[in-house]
Amino acid sequence: MAIEGAILLAAAFGFIVAILISNAKLGCASLALVPIAMIFLLTRWQDQNPDAIRSTSGLDFLFVPFWPIIGALCGFTVGLILREQNDER
Repeated sequence: MAIEGAILLAAAFGFIVAILISNAKLGCASLALVPIAMIFLLTRWQDQNPDAIRSTSGLDFLFVPFWPIIGALCGFTVGLILREQNDER
C-alpha cells in the first residue's frame, strides 16, 4: 500500500470514529489503532520481503505511522465538525 492510500484509509477511519463515538476523548483515544495497524503492516511487509530490507529500514517504524495518524486526526476533526453541525439542527 502506498503512503497516500494509508493516509486516505486513516482519514476515513478517523471520520467514521468521530461520527460513531459520541465521546470525543474516547474517539480520539481510539485513533491509537492507526499507528499500531501501520506498524503491524510494516512488520508483515518486512517479513515477506527480506531482500528489500536496508540499513535504514528501522526508521520506517518511526516515519511510516506518522502521516496516516495525521490523516486520521484530520478525518476525526472533520467528523466532529459535521456531527456538531448536525446536532445543532
